[in-house]
Amino acid sequence: MGALTAFARAVTVTNAWVGRVASYAVLILFILLLSDVVMRYVTQSPVSWSSLASKMVFGVYAIIGGGYLLARRDHVNVDLFYGNFSRKKKAITDIATSFLFFLFLSVLLTESFSMAYDSISRLEVSYETTWRPPLWPSKSMIFVAAALLALQGIVKLIADIMILMDIEVDESAFGPLQDDDTSEKETV
Repeated sequence: MGALTAFARAVTVTNAWVGRVASYAVLILFILLLSDVVMRYVTQSPVSWSSLASKMVFGVYAIIGGGYLLARRDHVNVDLFYGNFSRKKKAITDIATSFLFFLFLSVLLTESFSMAYDSISRLEVSYETTWRPPLWPSKSMIFVAAALLALQGIVKLIADIMILMDIEVDESAFGPLQDDDTSEKETV
């Protein structure tokens, strides 16, 4: 059991660290967009590279947080029935539907690896502007994000199985668990 907990803790801590680091991308995005607006009003000409740079930063920001969100259990849920389930019933439901999650991730991992490999092998750049930034780092991050999400999905599946088997789950390693009758999060 110690090895599983150590694995879960390593994955959860990694996703938490990546999520915190990625949150600073919003600041970078803000600076890029603000500089574009300021230059548009000061020089009557926007910065030619800021739009593409903003798209690249936002693309990475949008995908890299998936594992972090799953570790915190912050993905959007339809709580019409699920929100009222007991902890065990939630675990059963999550285990029963996990094949959909892993099916999606197997396609995402396969396709993103192929895309990243192709992009890296050609050292792909964008021809959208004269700046010609490299695209391969952004495309590679799709695969990294999918791998982090898959690892966190495995951790969640292990936690659900442990709940089903009445084994105590260490929330510092496996992420927060919801109580039987209420959730800490607000439901709308």
